[in-house]
Amino acid sequence: NVIKTQGEEVDYRGVLHRDGSVLMSVSLNQLKTPELLYKSLAAKLVVGMPFKDLATVDSILLRQLPPVDDNDSRLALKRLIDVSMGVITPLSEQLTKPLPNAMVLVNSKELSTGAYKLLPEGTRMVVSVRGDEPYEVLDILKGIDATMLLHDLPFSEDKVSRVHAARRLFEYLGDNSLNFPVIHHIQFPSGIHRDDLVIAAGTNAGALLVDGLGDGLLLEAADKDFDFLRNTSFNLLQGCRMRNTKTEYVSCPSCGRTLFDLQEISAQIREKTSHLPGVSIAIMGCIVNGPGEMADADFGYVGGAPGKIDLYVGKTVVKRAIEMEHATDALIQLIKDHGRWVDPPAEE
Repeated sequence: NVIKTQGEEVDYRGVLHRDGSVLMSVSLNQLKTPELLYKSLAAKLVVGMPFKDLATVDSILLRQLPPVDDNDSRLALKRLIDVSMGVITPLSEQLTKPLPNAMVLVNSKELSTGAYKLLPEGTRMVVSVRGDEPYEVLDILKGIDATMLLHDLPFSEDKVSRVHAARRLFEYLGDNSLNFPVIHHIQFPSGIHRDDLVIAAGTNAGALLVDGLGDGLLLEAADKDFDFLRNTSFNLLQGCRMRNTKTEYVSCPSCGRTLFDLQEISAQIREKTSHLPGVSIAIMGCIVNGPGEMADADFGYVGGAPGKIDLYVGKTVVKRAIEMEHATDALIQLIKDHGRWVDPPAEE
């Protein structure tokens, strides 16, 4: 099992995803109710045990480990590790309250002083770097075996551009043939507006990911809910064409040529197909620009004439002049005919 970094194949050791990884920061309080924690990570539950699915978080970061005698929290972490979810803990926590098979977060100072050598042999390390360190500090990376790097330049840093520091880091790794997976770790200040967070994540990480620089995201904001951060991370990966965890829709903005109620039909199609991750569906109001605008979609629903719909597979029209009242069902049948349909999951 490998992922691609800088065009090379890299062992990702079960705690990352080959198509782009999502990491989440987890507090001790969230460990107190394991079932709720599992659901927050988007892991399915099978008889109360976590089970990874397509949109499961790949690794979690714990700033503190639970006390050794907190059996429930410790058991929850063990179960996550057992299903190949990574659990990352700071060096000091792992030395004082060791958790078997956890990964250890080490910063560049702890590398320089050799503090990481206190860890038992075989411990997997995650190294946090800013990207603007002197090259002699980055050179320490040549002598260690890290599971991944976190690019961790503070969001509030005014003197250095986060994007430029990241590009400098990737240039260094490439020049020295160091093929570590790199996770973009952005810690947002309290009080940041949700929209500003999404825009900043796209600007600072998305701009790099679309260039093939990076293997995942870790977004932190103490005052934002867990689901919002998780969904933002998965949405950003999908927007960067890395990891598809939901159905993707392409739609025109509508104009005077639109031949049906675009919003109503889009909602109708979403309701029946939103459980098909990896499938891209285009909904276009007319045939003037529709086929060109939806060139990347797997399937297309296009207004061909008043009250009539044409269906496409890729760029090719396969069915013409379908009555509108039957067009959504015909689209679903087309998806089934091409082996891309799965039945929606049963309600819990």
